[in-house]
Amino acid sequence: MMASFLLPVFEWMESTPVGQAIQHSASLIALLESIHLIGLTLLLGSILMVDLTLLGFGIGRAPASRIASELRGWIAAGLAIMLVSGPLLLTSEATRCYKNPAFWTKMALLAIAVIFHFTVHRKVVSEEPPAPRYGAALTACLSLGLWTSVALAGKAIAILQSS
Repeated sequence: MMASFLLPVFEWMESTPVGQAIQHSASLIALLESIHLIGLTLLLGSILMVDLTLLGFGIGRAPASRIASELRGWIAAGLAIMLVSGPLLLTSEATRCYKNPAFWTKMALLAIAVIFHFTVHRKVVSEEPPAPRYGAALTACLSLGLWTSVALAGKAIAILQSS
């Protein structure tokens, strides 16, 4: 669990008019969850295409750098959608999330995945000639593992919230 000095911030988020509106509207919660999942699908689907290319299972003979370049906008859109819809969802049950270890696990994994993606992953994908096979494969596997872990931790939040 995070430091107790953050609890008032989470309580405030939940008490804002936005937080209250979302909290009291099942339709709005369902809409935001759907939007969040669309963002996740865009992000993970696009990253999967790049990582499969790094693993040698790509589209034809197109290099990973070309695939990544063509999907960069989709990756950015998916991440942006998630980074807007996620905090909005959080406002509806911020204090419950604050007490949920899966929430903090997801936040830590998300931070690691984003940093990894925009540093190591981006460097390996953009290398011309391509990175040695083992380096590209390791990068792809780490990327897929991190993003899958973020998604699973998100699911764990819901499971722990309902128990």
